[in-house]
Amino acid sequence: MKNQMLTFIAAKSLSQNSQKSYLYDLQQFCDLTQGQVSDYSLKRYEQSLRELKLSAQKRKLSTVNQFLFFLYEKGTLDRFYKIKSSSQEPSRPCSYERMNLSKLEDETHLKTGQLIACLILELGLTPSDMIQLKVADLDFDFQVMTLKTPNRGMRVLEIPEHLCQLLKSRQGKTYLFDNKGHSYSRQWLFKKLSAYLNEIGYPDLTAQKLREQYILREKAKGVSMMDLSQKLGLKSPMTLEKYYRN
Repeated sequence: MKNQMLTFIAAKSLSQNSQKSYLYDLQQFCDLTQGQVSDYSLKRYEQSLRELKLSAQKRKLSTVNQFLFFLYEKGTLDRFYKIKSSSQEPSRPCSYERMNLSKLEDETHLKTGQLIACLILELGLTPSDMIQLKVADLDFDFQVMTLKTPNRGMRVLEIPEHLCQLLKSRQGKTYLFDNKGHSYSRQWLFKKLSAYLNEIGYPDLTAQKLREQYILREKAKGVSMMDLSQKLGLKSPMTLEKYYRN
C-alpha cells in the first residue's frame, strides 16, 4: 500500500507542506489498519480519531477518504469505502467515579445474585463468561480460574480470597450455575442479579455498571490498559481508553 500511497500523493497538485501532511496522515492510517481495508479496520481507525480536535478529525478523514476513492478507482478495492466522522462535536471527557459497594461483600448468607455481582465486580466477568464456567475450571489450591471462550481464547484469572469462599459452595456441581447438569441462560443470570441488587438497595446498578466499577478498581491498582484488556478478553484495548483518558 505504500507505493499506492506515494502514487496518490504525486498525482495531486500539493505544496511541499501539504504533501508531508498527506503522507503523515496516510502512514498513520496504514499503520493502524495494517494495510488492510475492511469495515472492521476502518471502524478502528474511526475510533482512534475521537480524542482529536474536530478540525484534525476532518483533515484526516478527508485525506483518507480521498485515498480510499483513489484505491477504488484503480481497482485495488472492490467497493468504495467511506469513513464518517464519529462525532460532530469535540469529544468531552467522561467522568467515571468509583462506588462504595462493600455491601455486596457484607452479606452473611450467600445468594445466587450476590455471587453473580461479585464475579463481575471482582473479576470483570460477563454473563456470557459465567454461563459457560464449570466448577472444574476453578483451582482453589492456586486460587485461579480458567476461562475458555471461542472468541477470546483462554484466560487465567486470580480469584480473591473472599470470592474463593463464595465459589467453594458450588463444589460438587458441573457448572458454576448449574441447572441439573446444564448451564442456565444469560437471561436467568440477569434476572437473578437484578433481583439481588434491588433487594440490597441498588436498583440502578446493572451488569455493565458493575463491570465499569471493576475496570476503575483495576485502573486504581495501576493495571495498564493493555493488561486489563487481556484480563477482560477484549480484542483491542481501545474500548478502555475512555476510562484511562484522565
